[in-house]
Amino acid sequence: MTKEDLKYGKYPKSYDNFRIPILFNILLGHQLVNNLVFPSILLHIVILLLQHSAISYSHYMQFTKKTFYTFVIIFGIALIIGFLELNSYSYAFSEKNVSDITTTITPKLLSNLSNSNIQDTKILFITDGLFSDAGWGAFGYNAARSLEGKYGYHIDFIENIDIPDISTTLTHYAKDGYGLIIAHGYEWGKPAVKVSKNYPNTKFLIFTGLVNATNVASIFPLQNEGTYLLGALAAMISKTGVIGFIGGEKYPNLINIFEGYKQGSKDITPHIKVLSNYLDEWDSPDKGKEAALSQINSGVDVLLQVADTSGSGVIEAAKEKKIYAFGSVSDQNKLAPNTVLTSFVLDEDKAFDKAIKMIQNSNFTGQIFKPGLELYKGAPGDGIVYLAPFYGLENKVPTEVKAKLDQLKEDIISKKISIPERYETP
Repeated sequence: MTKEDLKYGKYPKSYDNFRIPILFNILLGHQLVNNLVFPSILLHIVILLLQHSAISYSHYMQFTKKTFYTFVIIFGIALIIGFLELNSYSYAFSEKNVSDITTTITPKLLSNLSNSNIQDTKILFITDGLFSDAGWGAFGYNAARSLEGKYGYHIDFIENIDIPDISTTLTHYAKDGYGLIIAHGYEWGKPAVKVSKNYPNTKFLIFTGLVNATNVASIFPLQNEGTYLLGALAAMISKTGVIGFIGGEKYPNLINIFEGYKQGSKDITPHIKVLSNYLDEWDSPDKGKEAALSQINSGVDVLLQVADTSGSGVIEAAKEKKIYAFGSVSDQNKLAPNTVLTSFVLDEDKAFDKAIKMIQNSNFTGQIFKPGLELYKGAPGDGIVYLAPFYGLENKVPTEVKAKLDQLKEDIISKKISIPERYETP
């Protein structure tokens, strides 16, 4: 080959034999190395360069215009596919990094993997929520992911199931051979009991639930103990004497959560006014914001929202009006660090861990577990409800308020304070 050949885009016929395969491999190479998209692409590009150099080495790898433009197009396509592939690995809102949940092979993990009672069990985590909601769905997703990292089991994930489709969905996956179905949401309870009768080899865990059967267990965290603390805190920091609550839907669990909030506030300030709204909508930030602004215009200066994605609208309204809001279920401080004073959080990792251990030990029983308050995440004992830190707002909370809050925590755990379960509006 001469320099003149290179100048006008001529190349040996043998180049045809590998030019198209190289392009094909670059485009599909990201499938070969799991998430290592860019290393795979770069490896192929290096191969391309080396193979090109084999042709034109005698001419010091001189690129013709045609070869150069072909190379640029291939490189551009590879990068675009790389970015798209990286973006397809979604990870729900979380403080964790993807690298934080990577499974590490340890003696303990090997022991877990070899446990014959669950080793080959197909596990499903399913919810009517969204894994991207920064609340209920997201925290459940992340908790289940942590089980994968801890035990090394594979878990399948399904989200956004319509409530009317719950029974048929559970039937489908039980029939498909899933040995453990973790159903995330109160509404899954009764359908699970009904479906479980036909699939005795499938174990159902409802979070949060108030149902049980031979192969159905429920975990119903006493969130009213956490919201009792938030009600007390709201009463201690409110300047108007009016605090608010906004819920996604008026059903037993949310009524219980609200009643705990109201009791906590009135135990501190008996004549405090507590406003409440139920949106009948879990996925509408606009409705959440509208309800919050209405309450703020009525004098509310502290708000608790338990409304999933709709709750982000409540927090937005609180931010705009410069009042404090409380997060729910997960630590929602990152949504508005100068607005979300704290959150009541569910230690779901701890709750799911209990179910896994029951299966490992062959003692899965159809019980309803009601864990309450814990002093902090992962604290000793059965509690799984705790308050998130104040983070950057620590200095905004008076010392005496923090001391009172700590004392209330101790009194709830020791049962000096009674917070009854209430599932109907008084």
